[in-house]
Formats: sequence, C-alpha cells, structure tokens
Amino acid sequence: MALCLLGRVIHPLRRNLSVSPKGPSSMEVVTFRTTGRQRPRQFSTSSLKQNFKENYNNNSNPQQSKFGSRLRYALRNTKVEWYPIPVGVGIGLLGLLHFYRTRRNEKRLQEKEALGEVWENEQPLPRRRRIRPSGPWQVQIMSTLPLKAMSRLWGRFNELPLPYYLRVPGFKLYSWFFGVNLNEVAEPDLHTYPNLASFFYRKLKPGVRPLDPDTRAVLSPADGRILQFGLIERGEVEQVKGVTYSLDALLGAATPSHADHSKKFMDHMREPTQKDTENMIADEEFARMNGISYTLPKLLAGGSSPQHETSLDASTSSEKASEALVKADLARGDGTPWYAPKPTSNNALYYVVIYLAPGDYHRFHSPVPWVVESRRHFAGELYSVSPYLQRHLPGLFTLNERVVLLGRWRWGFFSYTPVGATNVGSIKVNFDSELRTNSLTTDTAADMAAAEAAKRGEEYHGFVEATYRHASRTLGGHPLQRGEEMGGFQLGSSIVLVFEAPVGSRKSFDTGWSGGAREGGWNWSIEKGQRIKVGEKIGYVDV
Repeated sequence: MALCLLGRVIHPLRRNLSVSPKGPSSMEVVTFRTTGRQRPRQFSTSSLKQNFKENYNNNSNPQQSKFGSRLRYALRNTKVEWYPIPVGVGIGLLGLLHFYRTRRNEKRLQEKEALGEVWENEQPLPRRRRIRPSGPWQVQIMSTLPLKAMSRLWGRFNELPLPYYLRVPGFKLYSWFFGVNLNEVAEPDLHTYPNLASFFYRKLKPGVRPLDPDTRAVLSPADGRILQFGLIERGEVEQVKGVTYSLDALLGAATPSHADHSKKFMDHMREPTQKDTENMIADEEFARMNGISYTLPKLLAGGSSPQHETSLDASTSSEKASEALVKADLARGDGTPWYAPKPTSNNALYYVVIYLAPGDYHRFHSPVPWVVESRRHFAGELYSVSPYLQRHLPGLFTLNERVVLLGRWRWGFFSYTPVGATNVGSIKVNFDSELRTNSLTTDTAADMAAAEAAKRGEEYHGFVEATYRHASRTLGGHPLQRGEEMGGFQLGSSIVLVFEAPVGSRKSFDTGWSGGAREGGWNWSIEKGQRIKVGEKIGYVDV
C-alpha cells in the first residue's frame, strides 16, 4: 500500500521531478515541489527500502527462508509441552538400562579373565613405580610432562595425509631446515610420500651408502653423530665425562622373570622338512664364513620318545620369600656379569653411542655378521636424547624406552640397543612382528608384570623378553649379514652398541717390554662428535 500511494502522489507531479541523468542510486535524493503553499519536502529512497525490508521480514513465510532462520523461528514460536508417562513404563526403562550395564560389565570381566587381568576386589591395575630423575629445573619440569602420551599424539599427527599440493613445498622446507640431502632419496618424486611419517622412514638410493671393504671392521649402524665411545670398566658405561651408568641397568638382569616366546618361533616339536635342511646348510655356511660358533641340532636324527617316569613327586610348596632369595643368590653366581668375557679369553667389552638427528636417515643396519638370540623390551619413559639432556640427565639411556637385541658375533658377546626418545613414534625391528613400542598395550602389560612380580615377592626386572632361537635351528637365533637393514624408528633417537672384542697384547718385562701401547686387538677409527654414515668404519680388530 505504501508503494501504491507513493506512485499516485508522484505520478501527477512527474514533470516537476529533478533526477540525475545517471539514474537514481540507493542513497540518491528525489526532490519535487507541490502546488500548495507548503514548504518543499525531501524524500529519501534509502529509507523507503529499509522500511520495505523490515515489513517483508516481519510478514514473510518462514518456510521460504533459510534453514537457520526457520529453526530460530520454530524454537521461538513453538510451545513446549510435557506429557506424563505411566510409572510402570519409567520403571521398566530404568530396569532395561540397569540390565544393559550389568551385561556390559560381565562381558568386560570375562575378557579380563581370559587375558589374566583380573585383580582382587576389581581394584585398578597398579602402575609401575616411576623414577624421578635428578637434575636442573628443566629436567624436573620435563619429568612431570606426559611425554609418552605426547609422543603417541605426535605419531598420529605424522600419519595424517598431507594435501597433494603441499607435499613438495612442505618436505623441501623440512629438508632445508634439518639438512636432508634429497639427492640421496630413493624416490625423487616427493608427491609419493603421503605424510610426514613416510618421509621420515624414507629409503635411500642403492649405492649411496657403500660398505667399508675391510672385513675386520665394525660398521656404523646408522647415520648420525658419535656421542661417546670407549672401554667398559667395572661394568660402567660413560654417558658424558664424569657421568656413568650401569651396564646391567641398560641391558637388564641375567634371568628374566618371564619370556614371551612367539608362536612363530616355537617350532621345535614338528618334524624337519626339506626346506629346514636347506636352511641349516645355509646357516652352517654363514657361521663358517663369519667365524660364529654353532651346534648341529639333534632334530635331524628324529625326536626321541620320552621315557616312562617311575619316580614319585614328593615335593611340597616352598615359601615365596625363600624361593626369591635363593633364586637371586643363584643368579649372582660368582659375581661375574652374564655379559662379561670369559676369564680365559683376552677380550674386553667396548661401547659406542650414535645420535640420530631428525634430518638423518632413520633406518638402521647390521654393523657386523652376527646372530640375534633374544630381544628385551623396556617400556620406560621417553625423554629427549639430545646432547644437552645427556649432559644434564644421568642414566638417560637406562630411563628411556628401548629395545635390547642380544646375540653373539665372531669374538663373543654383541648387543644392539635402539633407544626411544620424545616424539619417536615407534621402534621397528624387521624380523620381529610381535614388537610394539610406545603403546598403551605394552605399558599396561608392563604394569601387570610389575604387579605380579610384587605379588610373588620378586623383583621386577623391567622388561619383557622374546627369543629368536628357533628362527635358525643351526645358529639358535636370527642371522644378520654385514650391512643388512634391521629396522628403524620415527624422528631422531640413539643407538648403543656393546660388544666383545680382543684386547691388544704387549711384551712382558722378561721379553724386553720397554713401554708403549698394546699391539693388535681392537682399534677405534672414530672421534667424539664426528659425523658418520651407514657403512663407514667405527673400528677394527687387528689380529
């Protein structure tokens, strides 16, 4: 009606209108003069449009507007009414909810019983005692942070797929910041890496890491920096100058409380096949070429039938406390550590620590031909292994989560320990499908093992052990060639090698010794702080 009335008023006075040649705009003023004595009036078209918009919004149908407007209209104008329900229906609903919760709790209890996780009075699973490290205030603050949860979250973030158009600039920026040599990457097209995790675990081109031709040498297992190396004296490993930690704390005790033997290794009860015979021949050749001791298994001769037992079992249950004390006393033996060289050999223990930065090649390789006999997984903490923290946190490698691979090589004992660190997603071992690191499952299993050991009155050794002795019937472990890829981890971390090697010899006073260093034996070829790559020489045995 307002528009119609306006049209009627303006139409007779069309000749007196003063309009701009370009046409009226939204803020333009239209002026006209009436024939009466009234004073000239001015009307604004913008005010007319605003009034029209308000009237339209007030009178428009909500079904013709957007969903948000209709929802607000319905919530504002709909009356809420409550209807009573019968008491019996309400009681029945509460009963159904209680029945559902009861069945759910029973199902969870059955699952826990199947896994052996049920505790008296259904109390919460006791947690392992955390070790609070000593050090400056930075270390104290770091010890209060949930580093393992943060590392798991970071691992999930690294697995998120990146947009296709951001992969090349993102990976090039990362490479520039951390010093990654993209010319060595096996796959030059960076679009093929869907996320950061796949780029961290990248492969290298064949031939970019040649192995040192000296067959007497121990090779570097990874790209990184030499942090520390030397001779192990009195069972102590030097972390930095003046700070040591026990080798027992790093590698574990002599006798584990439990061993998790994987089914794929427990094949000693089946009959040998033609393939087993071929594998034995290959393993024997491997052992002879690399000077590794081995024994022929009795399986080729066939299994012997067990003899009939005629004696009676007259034993009674012993006291747990007495059993624990006697077991600990027997484990000590003559006081010689289980990893120590034999007294009759002229060998000693040596160690080297290699730090991998975030920009380094993250896969690790075998430094020598050796046989891995067992694996120990320590579900520890995840402190940073940066050189700064190594100087200020004593026993860092004994606190962090780590995987200790134990075995033997030509000269005796050999251990290979990848150590986890903050934001390290996982430690992978190619020949161990059962290994899970930085996982809630392994942490819970470690808590259970600690609680069960406390229940029996035993000391918790801090690790779960698995064996590889049935991977090779001849060698009693998993054989690894020189330079063979063993596994890897996400982001940067460290590797600790502890191995037995001959000590150099020198003449006695009776034969004319006049001073000087020993001749022969183990010789180092590295320096502290040196950058090193896979396949380069760490040292060699001069025999």
